[in-house]
Amino acid sequence: MENKNFEFLITGGGIAGLMMAFHLRKAGKRFLVIDNKNEKTSSKVAAGMFNPISGKRMSVNWKAEELLSQLHQDFQEMENLLGVNFFVNANILQAFGNVKESNDFMARLDFPAFKQYVDADSTVTSAIKNEFGLFEVLGSGWVKTAEWINAFQDFLSNEGRFLHEQFSWNEMIPTGKNWHWKNYEFENIICCEGYQYDQNPYFNWLPFKLCKGQVLLIDCKGLNEKYILKRGVYLVHQYDSIYKVGASYEWDFEDAAPTAIGKETLIEKVKQMIDLPFEVIDHLAGIRPTTRDRAAILGQHPAISNLYIFNGLGTKGMLQAPFLAAHLSKHILNAMPLHKEISLQRFHQFYTSGH
Repeated sequence: MENKNFEFLITGGGIAGLMMAFHLRKAGKRFLVIDNKNEKTSSKVAAGMFNPISGKRMSVNWKAEELLSQLHQDFQEMENLLGVNFFVNANILQAFGNVKESNDFMARLDFPAFKQYVDADSTVTSAIKNEFGLFEVLGSGWVKTAEWINAFQDFLSNEGRFLHEQFSWNEMIPTGKNWHWKNYEFENIICCEGYQYDQNPYFNWLPFKLCKGQVLLIDCKGLNEKYILKRGVYLVHQYDSIYKVGASYEWDFEDAAPTAIGKETLIEKVKQMIDLPFEVIDHLAGIRPTTRDRAAILGQHPAISNLYIFNGLGTKGMLQAPFLAAHLSKHILNAMPLHKEISLQRFHQFYTSGH
């Protein structure tokens, strides 16, 4: 008879949920991931880029060195486990959009933490317009996210650790010590539900600020396939002469569907970036689980000891997920304190004031 008693339930099988599953599996824990395999999630729509430098201010990401180290380690192990390559090392060739961006960049070079991740004198040739100059970001790249998600979900399914089903909290029965869902019993739950956090009655009080992102797939010949190109938007090589273009940042939106204005905006930005002809072959959209302070949310529910959250990865999901999943795993299994920047505790006042 199938074992339906687990130490952990992971709700959500996107980037966060699967990286959590990866680390619980390494720790020898019994867990089940439940996910409805929605193809339109931000995890699958996004390009899966990782970049040690982010934003218009060109700041080095929080714990960039540790994030990159864990990312490399986990995907080397993941590729060995699954026998498929998902990880692509590709430096970013970033062109300045104006003189101010160029001047700001030159000022940033005075900081060693920033300088280690850039080549200010890059001689790479490409079709990107660079009348204001450009630089190269070192240590960047991308993960074939949709392929990895599908492959790892299938792997876990074969192990009896993944259930392709629509999960509803209305069917979850807490008994004080454990959780019961249909014929299953769980000792703990880790919630990795992305933008659908508001369907979770235990964490819907958190201050998420969701962000819609739209991307294009274009066919464009003549680009340098070895580099991610960036000027306003990014171009990430997929296969043959196909590139992913994105992404938009929309804070006010009605739904997750692609829009005509989103498509036209991205097309115009590509034209501003390169002079080569291109053809749009697909248009996708997803909703990012972004938080009010732009940092992820990890930790234990304020009042329920066997209920946890791992969410809010926002625009840096692939870069952050391996390190944060390892961090949360150590917190749950070994009582290691969470970094205050990403700990759920920073939002406890929202719980006490609203519940």
